[in-house]
Amino acid sequence: MRIQRVGPLGPLFVLLCFLAVLPARASEPAYISLNAGPIEIFDPDTRAHLGAEVRFTPRRYRWFPRFLPDLSPTAGALFGGKGTLYAYAGARCDLPLGGAWELSPQLAAGIYSHGKGIDLGGALEFRSGIEISRALGGRSRAGLLLFHLSNAGLYLHNPGTEGLVFTWSLRP
Repeated sequence: MRIQRVGPLGPLFVLLCFLAVLPARASEPAYISLNAGPIEIFDPDTRAHLGAEVRFTPRRYRWFPRFLPDLSPTAGALFGGKGTLYAYAGARCDLPLGGAWELSPQLAAGIYSHGKGIDLGGALEFRSGIEISRALGGRSRAGLLLFHLSNAGLYLHNPGTEGLVFTWSLRP
């Protein structure tokens, strides 16, 4: 099977995603998050991964519809078994559920290297996920994140994979 190439615009697209999520003015991260858990949860070869993410203060974008909540720019990386690495940038939306609970849908784009792990088809990959979390005092949150990682059909080979990870976030 021949694998389609993204060409020079793929890395440029990811660079633009990274630049788009950076805060317009210098600000400190709202949270620094660590996560760990299994990836490839629906595949027979499930393996563990570790990740870290910086979440910036939520902000209102001019182009974003007013009826939707503010977006939090994010940047992070995950390290999986057998040399897998995924560095990404994106955005998340934190929706209060009442009390100390939040539901957070999220989207990101990034560069993927499979090492000797699962081949997702190419270097440009997208992550979509949803996290449910609970505040632990005033400075930290614990949650569970379910995400899907795939190339969205950019390449001929697009198996995709899922992860289910425990997250712990701390305000600096």
